[in-house]
Amino acid sequence: MQPNTIAHYCQKCMAGNPLGQEFCARCGTRLMIVVEPAAMRHDTTEATTAHDEHLLERLSILENRLTRMAEKLEKGLTLLLRQSENTYATRALVKTLVDALAEAGTVNTAELERKWHERCEKETAGGLAGLDRNDE
Repeated sequence: MQPNTIAHYCQKCMAGNPLGQEFCARCGTRLMIVVEPAAMRHDTTEATTAHDEHLLERLSILENRLTRMAEKLEKGLTLLLRQSENTYATRALVKTLVDALAEAGTVNTAELERKWHERCEKETAGGLAGLDRNDE
């Protein structure tokens, strides 16, 4: 390869840069993707092909898709965290209400717990539709 042959492109401004250069000549961004394998650095007969540019474009597309997927995953995890916090708060509220009713003598805690376990077993066995019919 001749010293001025374009070996890799800047990710930011897409300017061609000669092999061995660490920063983009146009915008100064650090060059991170090298399109040509290291073995081709010493090969003086081969030149950069359109195939290399196509691979660079595909890498950029994959990077963009990966970034979007990471953002969607982050949003999903945030939603899951909020749901978990809401569930915890609801459970704490119910537990506090049961304790308050038990202290007032309105609710028998052992009987409530037995009924709760029975309902959970029915729900697991028959699904919610069966429970709605039993409630009527």
